[in-house]
Amino acid sequence: MTGKKYKWGSVMNMIIAEHWNSEKHELPGMNGILFPNGTITILNTYSTYNPNTKESELFCSPLCDTTIESIEKYNNESWTVVDEWVSMDYQGGKILGGDGQMGNEGFIACTDAEDQLVWGMFFENTNPIKSLELKENILIAINEHSELQIEINVENLTQIKMTCLKS
Repeated sequence: MTGKKYKWGSVMNMIIAEHWNSEKHELPGMNGILFPNGTITILNTYSTYNPNTKESELFCSPLCDTTIESIEKYNNESWTVVDEWVSMDYQGGKILGGDGQMGNEGFIACTDAEDQLVWGMFFENTNPIKSLELKENILIAINEHSELQIEINVENLTQIKMTCLKS
């Protein structure tokens, strides 16, 4: 499925354009990275806890690529409204962070100057993102309770590191 021409010459997927528009911003409510052409990289996110040391470790890595059409084939209600808590200017557009519809959800998205989606990430269990900072090509996001830090390489979005700031 195609849609309108996107800023960088690719075509914005009509389904993505319908869900990321001026009235509402929605992302698929699953751990993943969404791109404007309809590609989704599903993320494998999990944590481990060592009761002996009382330390937690978090992991986030790409699992597979699929399309929004493939997801909607089996679940056309996978969309979640996201609300902006924080934003920062980035390459003529913005990087946004915030929450989903449930308290455990968080999102980070990049938009262009016209608020069109460049990429969006949704996390099922990070809690809302309240702080964003860019250090060279690493985007650092902190969650609402300051217990989780997400580091994203903005030049290679699948390079994501999650760190527990508190055990």
